[in-house]
Amino acid sequence: MVEEVGPAVTHLAVGDRVGIGWQRSACMACADCARGDENLCDENLGVITDGDGGFADRITMDGRFCFKLPDGLDTDAAGPLLCGGITVYSALRHAGMRSGQTVGVIGVGGLGHLAVQFASKMGNRVVVFTTSADKAHLAAKLGAHDAVLVADGAKPEYARPIDVLINTVPMNFDWHAYLGMLGSDGTLTFVGVPNEPMELPIYLLLGKRRRVTASPIGGRGIMMEMLRVADEHGIAPIVEKFPLARANDAIAKVRDNTIRYRAVLIP
Repeated sequence: MVEEVGPAVTHLAVGDRVGIGWQRSACMACADCARGDENLCDENLGVITDGDGGFADRITMDGRFCFKLPDGLDTDAAGPLLCGGITVYSALRHAGMRSGQTVGVIGVGGLGHLAVQFASKMGNRVVVFTTSADKAHLAAKLGAHDAVLVADGAKPEYARPIDVLINTVPMNFDWHAYLGMLGSDGTLTFVGVPNEPMELPIYLLLGKRRRVTASPIGGRGIMMEMLRVADEHGIAPIVEKFPLARANDAIAKVRDNTIRYRAVLIP
C-alpha cells in the first residue's frame, strides 16, 4: 500500500494497492524511454540490484515505476506477474503474438506456465514442449491444446506451423528442429538464455523469412497492459507462500529447482 507520495505524484494516492517490478528507474530522456521502452534504457536500474528493498517491508520508489493493481488481481499473484509475467507477455507481444495463431512454449516452469496462460487466454492454439508428462498435464489444465514430450537428446516434432515460439528454459536444444517448425514470418523468441553458444542456421531463417529475437521484462505501458489482461482473463501464477522469517527456505527451494512455480514471501 502507498503510505506517502511526493508533490509530483498525481497518478497514485495514499492507500492505493501498488506493485513494483524488476526495474527501479530509467533516464526517462533517451529514445528508448521516449517510445515507452524504459526497460531497454542504457541507464535502467533494478530494484534489488541497484538499491535496498528486496526483503524490506517498506521501500522508497520512483512513482513512475509503481503500478496500481487491478481490484480483481490477488496481491500474492501480483509479484510474480510483475516479473515473470511481464517477461513472457512482453516477449510474446513483441514477437508478434496476437489472436488466432499457433503459439509454442518450450518448458513449463515458472515462466512457461505463465506463457501458456497468456497465449491461450488471448485466443491462440498453444503447444508445449516438455520432458515431463506431469508438466504436460499441468499445461493442459492451464489452457494448452497440445503437448510434445521431448526426451533428452531427442528431436522435437510438431506438424502444425508455429507462428510464435518462446523458449523459457536456460538450456541448449535442437534449434534446427525448432526453427523448422516455424511457419512463414514465424518468430523464435528467448527469455530463457542458454549459457553455451548456440548454432542457428541462417538458411532456415531465409526460406520462410523467420526471425530470432530475445526480450527482457517490459516497459511501463506494456506492464499496465499485462496487468489488465491478467485481471480480465483470470491469469495467475502458481505460487508457494513463505512467511518472511522463512525467506532462506524459499531461496533454497529456488536454488534446487523444487519450487512450483514461484516463491512468494508474505508478512
